[in-house]
Amino acid sequence: MTTTNGHIKTEQTTQDLTMIETVEQLETKTKEVKQTPKAKKAKSSKPKPNAITYVDVVLDAGSHSNKSMIDGYENSFSSVFKEIKGDLPSGMAGCFSYKNKNYIVGELADGFPGELVYAFEDNKIKCLDIWLIGALTSDCEFLDELIADKKSKNKYKNMPIRLSVNLKLLSLSSSKKGDISKILSSLKSFTYRGKEFELNINNLDDEFIYSEGYGAALTAKQAVSAREFYILDLGGGTLTLTQYRNGRELPKAINRHIATGGGMQIVAEQIYKAVSKADKGGQEFRLSGIFASLKACRRKDEKYCTPYCLGRKNIDISEQIPDGLQSWIDDNPTIKKVLIEARERLNSGFSIFATGGGFASAIIADWISEYITEGIDTSNFQVLDNPANINVTGMQLLDK
Repeated sequence: MTTTNGHIKTEQTTQDLTMIETVEQLETKTKEVKQTPKAKKAKSSKPKPNAITYVDVVLDAGSHSNKSMIDGYENSFSSVFKEIKGDLPSGMAGCFSYKNKNYIVGELADGFPGELVYAFEDNKIKCLDIWLIGALTSDCEFLDELIADKKSKNKYKNMPIRLSVNLKLLSLSSSKKGDISKILSSLKSFTYRGKEFELNINNLDDEFIYSEGYGAALTAKQAVSAREFYILDLGGGTLTLTQYRNGRELPKAINRHIATGGGMQIVAEQIYKAVSKADKGGQEFRLSGIFASLKACRRKDEKYCTPYCLGRKNIDISEQIPDGLQSWIDDNPTIKKVLIEARERLNSGFSIFATGGGFASAIIADWISEYITEGIDTSNFQVLDNPANINVTGMQLLDK
C-alpha cells in the first residue's frame, strides 16, 4: 500500500486479479446453469394397453343348444361348430379366429365346407373354449360396441381389447372342475372382425360351476315354502331329476337322478322314426325339421298343431308324437326310472318344477306332465315360465 497526496492507494497483485477473475467467471457460469432449462425426459416408446372391460357371463353349453347371458342379455345358438379353411365371412355373428384357426359356430357353419363338430358327441367339455368364444362373438352387439368405442376404454386402436370375464358355468360335470379349469385357462386371446381380444377368466379359482338347472332352482325357491323341492330338467342330452334343499339364502343340490342319453336329441330321433312310418309321398323327413316342428307346436282348441314343412306344404305330425315319446321311455330304462322317481316324489307331497328345452314344446310338456301326474294331485307339479332359458336367466337371482 502507498500514499499519494495524502490518499491511500491500494496495490493489487497479479495473483489478486487472477482470483477475482476466477470468482467472477464462476458466478457467471452459475448463473448460466440456473438459466439453462432442464432437458425434458424422453417419453417411453412402450405402447399403452387399453383399459380392461369387465363382463359377467352365464354359459350353458348344452348338447343341442348353447345358451348364454352376457351382462344380462340372453343369446343362443345351435351347439355345432366348424373349422374352416380360408377367410371368414365378413359381418356374420359367431365367426372368429382362435389359435391360428378359423371357426364358425351355430347353424351358419352348415353352409361352409368342412366337418361339423357336435356338442352331443362328447364335445361339451372338450370344446368349452370354443363354446365360450362362440357365445361372445354370437352376441349381436357386445364385441361390436367395444370395437367402435375408440375414445375411452379402447382408444389405442393398435392394441388388443382386454376382457376380464366373471364366469358362471352351468354343467353336470362339476366333478371335472380340474379339466374344465385347464381348458378355460388356456384361452388367452381370439380375433373377431380383424380385432384381437385378450381374455382372462378371473374366477377359475373360485366356485364357478353350477348345476345345469340351478337357475330354475333359484326361480322355484321364490315359489315354494317347503324346505325341499325337485327340478325336472329335460335338456338336449339328458333327463335329470335333482333334489334341492333350501338354505338360509340359497338352495343346495343334495341328490340327483340322471338318464344319460335321455334328452331331446333322443326324443327327436324317436319322433322322427314314428313320423317316417307315415305315408309321405316320396318325401324324406329330416331330424332338424322335427326339432323345428316341436318348437313351433301350439295348443289349438284342446288339441295341438305341430307343423312340419314337407316340401311345399305343411303337415301336422301331432298324432305321431305320442308314439315317439312312448318309444323314448320304453327303449331306455333309465328314463323310465327317472320319471317314476318323479311320480313317487310328487305322490309324497314334494313340489316338482319342470324346466329345459323339452318343456318349451307344448305337446312334449303336456305328455310328460300327464305321464308323471296320472292319478296324483297336480297342484305340486309346475312347468316354469320360459323353460328353454330359465336355467340361464334365473342365475341373475344369485346376485340379489
